[in-house]
Amino acid sequence: MGDNQRPASHPAVYSSEFHTSVFELDNLPDAGLPEIAFAGRSNVGKSSLMNRIFNRRNLVKVSSRPGYTQSLNFFIVNSGIYFVDLPGYGFARAPKHVIRKWHRLVEGYLENSRNLTGVVCILDIRRRPDPMDIDLLNYLHAIGHTIWVVLNKADKISQPRRKARLKEIRQALPPFVSTTFTVSARTGEGIIPLLNAILPEAD
Repeated sequence: MGDNQRPASHPAVYSSEFHTSVFELDNLPDAGLPEIAFAGRSNVGKSSLMNRIFNRRNLVKVSSRPGYTQSLNFFIVNSGIYFVDLPGYGFARAPKHVIRKWHRLVEGYLENSRNLTGVVCILDIRRRPDPMDIDLLNYLHAIGHTIWVVLNKADKISQPRRKARLKEIRQALPPFVSTTFTVSARTGEGIIPLLNAILPEAD
């Protein structure tokens, strides 16, 4: 297992802009563009990682408050694909009925979107995947989605410890996860191999 790489000529993100926030499934964009969703536990660094991918400082709002993202946030990339920021799962400072609404929104989107081409699942490299992480991966696999597992915050762990940590994490992941991407939203490490994997091939 290891980082998936493609030729350097593969397109990068050269343009990105916020498109819309969706609070109800009836309001999903109808442009017919392919979509890539980004999922992760609250405060795993999802927003920071997306900003790094976009090479923009604050396009995706970053908050230290768990549960800050309460909608499906669509960003149009390279004028031809949506990156979709999903609400973080796990701990959230919100009433239970609100959390249930988020779950219905996210599950409805993941199960019914005709344009969703895959899901980037972001984990913290410093922590062993917990049951909620595994449940998400199994769920996405069961409904037939392509999954890219990203181990974020690589800058927080020393190189001597990294090999052992990666082995531990990969042993904990379901067997259908054949590749992981080691990245750092802070330094930009690993972003190019990830983009090479998730962006459509150039014409």
